Amino acid sequence: MGFFDRFKKPAKPEAIAVSEEPGFVYAPVDGDEMPIDQVSDPVFSCGAMGKGAGFKPAGETVYAPVSGTLTAYGAPNYHALGLQGDNGAEVLIHVGVDTVEMKGDGFTLYAEKGQHVAAGTPLLGFSKKKIAAAGHDDVVIMAITNTDDLASVDVATTGAVKAGDKAVKFAK
Repeated sequence: MGFFDRFKKPAKPEAIAVSEEPGFVYAPVDGDEMPIDQVSDPVFSCGAMGKGAGFKPAGETVYAPVSGTLTAYGAPNYHALGLQGDNGAEVLIHVGVDTVEMKGDGFTLYAEKGQHVAAGTPLLGFSKKKIAAAGHDDVVIMAITNTDDLASVDVATTGAVKAGDKAVKFAK
């Protein structure tokens, strides 16, 4: 690696194929899925942000879990983002616990606020190594923030998942 290679922005990963079905939100990362009440962040595990799931990530790319519009991102820290799903789910994805303290170091945003994305579009890259070096848990948390407006929100599976697998099932 040459000296100037250190300043290159990481290449944006390719999108993954996701076959969307009504009433589902898909895994945003490869890893091990768990119910949200098992994540180490008490704000999410108590359900204050909504029902959903946590993922112990195997990879370092967050993909859109639904087709929709990127409504928010944790600028300038880029550790979190929100999506208004075309399917009616409002999704918040938060990478790591207390990673706001990293001030964006180790995070790369691949999409822009206001952009409409298809499920499987890469949204965010993160460095598990940098998160660990900062002393933080790298769990990726996905909360359905409009849980109270929905008839039900349930984890669709637990254990090993690939980004784009069914993760959360909801009913309107």
